[in-house]
Amino acid sequence: MSLTTEQLDLISKEIIQGGIKYQDLYEELLDHYILAIENRAVQGQTFEQAFGEVHTDFVNYRRPPRAWDHYGVWKDYTNGGKPEYGLGKLQVEYEETLTKEISKRHWQIMKNYFRWPTIITTLLVGLLTFQFAYLVPPKACIWIIFACAFFPLVLILPESIRNLKQYLLKNRMFANSLKTNAVSGRLLFSITLFSCVLNVINVSNRFFDYELLKHNPFPITAGLSCFYIAYSLSFYQLYRERFKVNMA
Repeated sequence: MSLTTEQLDLISKEIIQGGIKYQDLYEELLDHYILAIENRAVQGQTFEQAFGEVHTDFVNYRRPPRAWDHYGVWKDYTNGGKPEYGLGKLQVEYEETLTKEISKRHWQIMKNYFRWPTIITTLLVGLLTFQFAYLVPPKACIWIIFACAFFPLVLILPESIRNLKQYLLKNRMFANSLKTNAVSGRLLFSITLFSCVLNVINVSNRFFDYELLKHNPFPITAGLSCFYIAYSLSFYQLYRERFKVNMA
């Protein structure tokens, strides 16, 4: 049984009304709906019966057994405003799971740089970085660190622009994706850390009359350069990996 355009539009509308806001999760849910409905149709159910069963399962996902809950209400004001059941709850769980998975994978990549035999390359890059920091002015190193800190943004921006363009052209339902949203958290960490370093330097100059980059430029710039080079390389590796949303 092949679903009609009107039936597909109905399924899409119900998924969107359920609070879904990520393209990859939307596509996975749509495929799940279609497959489940077609399987029920083979067993003799009408579209209305099959769709009702499938949609009810998602509407009642993790639904608490309370008689005063109303159909279609997914907000629980005792849960920090987060959806407590339905498609909204499913989306929150996928967000949290994927964010943890990507964060864990990122630090695994970072730790792999210090395992045999990769540690040999890491040490060589570190020695070259320290030598470079010794030869160039501190401000030049700061600009290099700045470039490495914002390098993840250079990776994310083209895809974000492309997704936004497709969304405006009506070629996709949402501009955001779960993966991009989760990976952006790693970008935020990089930029926040760089901002904290600049604040420490400014505070030491203004309130303690101690210029860190003047008195101790070599260890500071070399250490930060090593960290941000490793972080940028690990982010590049992380971003190229595939993280797919899979329905249970």
